[in-house]
Amino acid sequence: MTSNAVKDTPQQLGSSQLTLGVTLNAQQQLSNFCFNGAPALAQTVDQLLLNEQADSVYVFGAQGVGKSHLLQGCVLQAQEMGQEAVYISCSELVKIPTYQADECLVGLEKNGLICVDDIDCLLADSDWAHAWFHVYNKLMQQGSRLVMSAVSNPRAIDCPLNDLRSRLQLANVFQLSALDEVASGQLLQAKAKQKGLQLTNEQVAYIFSRSPRGLVNLLAVLDLLDSASWHEKRRITIPFIKQVMAW
Repeated sequence: MTSNAVKDTPQQLGSSQLTLGVTLNAQQQLSNFCFNGAPALAQTVDQLLLNEQADSVYVFGAQGVGKSHLLQGCVLQAQEMGQEAVYISCSELVKIPTYQADECLVGLEKNGLICVDDIDCLLADSDWAHAWFHVYNKLMQQGSRLVMSAVSNPRAIDCPLNDLRSRLQLANVFQLSALDEVASGQLLQAKAKQKGLQLTNEQVAYIFSRSPRGLVNLLAVLDLLDSASWHEKRRITIPFIKQVMAW
């Protein structure tokens, strides 16, 4: 398992022949993740990154609430702290033939932190579920730390192995919910202020009326506006937003 997962190269799992086209998004930092409504999750993540003892966190919620952002942010933060960490997208992992499942997961235990996104995609397949069950037990025995995400609560996840479902329920379980428009707008304005920009309520409303929803998309818009404003030496206005975003 290659654990040096940098931002601009694919991560590699298991043997040298099994490579996933998954890259880490440098914008998905923990500092950009909104823990509003989940302060206990923020504290648990901090403890997980600082503590070398085995533990696991399971977050669930609908698409677009920031699960991938959280997991990639954990890996990026761990790597900045000098830890061996890896991010796994199960929606990509299951594209590998199931007869290679065991081989593909070999070496995971070399990483101190493993972040497994969309684990429900993995566990719905019996072969992958059995492969992960054995790896999960080994990881816990060897002191690895896990952060997992899924759409469903671990009690309701589609998994053919009851023992594995029981183990998932022993994790620190948190539900992520989408921010409402008011909270998202306030967060966007706060992030803009950190960049030295000022977004009015009217400008935020305009961005919301055009941009795809989701914090990652909103922060991507803000990054583009920040870059364009700096290069063109212009302040943020609605005509400028329209020009930069081609809206």
